[in-house]
Amino acid sequence: MDIGQRLKIAREAIGYTQEKAAFESGVGKSSICEFEKSKREPKFSQLAKLAEAYRRTVEFFLSDEPVIENVMLWRDPPNTEEMKKTEAKFDQLCEQYRNLEILMDEVKQANLPVPNITEPQELDYDQAELFAKHVQEQFRLGDVPIASLKRILEETYYVKIFYLDFSGSAISMVSQKLGPAILLNRKNKQWRRSYDLAHELFHVLTWDLFRAGSKRESEDEKKLANAFASRLLMPEESIKDRVKKSLNDRSQISLDQLDDIAREFDVSLIALIYRIANIYRVEKQDTARYIDVAEKYLKSLESRPSYQPNRFPERYCDLAQRALNEGKLSLMQFAKYMGISYKKAREFLIEGEDFTDEKISISVA
Repeated sequence: MDIGQRLKIAREAIGYTQEKAAFESGVGKSSICEFEKSKREPKFSQLAKLAEAYRRTVEFFLSDEPVIENVMLWRDPPNTEEMKKTEAKFDQLCEQYRNLEILMDEVKQANLPVPNITEPQELDYDQAELFAKHVQEQFRLGDVPIASLKRILEETYYVKIFYLDFSGSAISMVSQKLGPAILLNRKNKQWRRSYDLAHELFHVLTWDLFRAGSKRESEDEKKLANAFASRLLMPEESIKDRVKKSLNDRSQISLDQLDDIAREFDVSLIALIYRIANIYRVEKQDTARYIDVAEKYLKSLESRPSYQPNRFPERYCDLAQRALNEGKLSLMQFAKYMGISYKKAREFLIEGEDFTDEKISISVA
């Protein structure tokens, strides 16, 4: 496939007409038309501008590999135009991550757990919760899973997790070329990002099971993902332990105490009450009453403090830094990969002594 075909694919993937592409890139419409018809090839400067406009790497247009459309599963999708732009940016980040892995000879793959069934209709709520328990144990997430979930996914299972400001909550993707990846909305509250991470993890782990038949999340699949996320983030044994410690002599627990538990597990108070209702088999009418009281209680509180996560995974940044220091990535490329100015990129350039080949000797008795 030549550059012209790839340019057309990239333009249509982001939802641009040739006029829109010309406006966004600064490359003339007639030139874009000629490039796509393979009447002539773009100069490198033009290709770089189009790559930036289409949210693609330049390498994408120069590659001989077949173009494979990556299926992306949305949680709370925005309008079509915003959706296509976000998907293109997410795809670009994953491509860049993959390029860094190749440059540094750090291409890694890990076998993620999958449910032991062959048909999606075989997976019910009880099995989704059992699967979450299995994942918690295999990942060794401990008493409070959210404390180490993201780190283990990135560092042990090499899931690419990015944060961007966009309309919508999250996207998950499992690509044959790029591997598993999750995009979370950086603007969301911290507890919402945690829940979205667990929700999207379900989709990543069941990708082959559900995506063979549909590119969209069905209502049943959504409910299963919610059940999985709830069980993963709030293990029954841990929640029972916290509740037991907080009960008074009349077997009651205050909303303040429940909110403290919710903060510890990085979930919303409402999610915690639903989880407790599920664990202790609370009647539906009682659960609804507790939820109503909790919602009124929350209105009287200040919003929880929420940290702003880094847009890029730590491993991604480390690979980029090493590639720059070893001369495998130019300053201009580094700036683009890190989303910073060329001037700022220069601050990352380590000058002086090279510590690449330094070793530390350890005497083992």
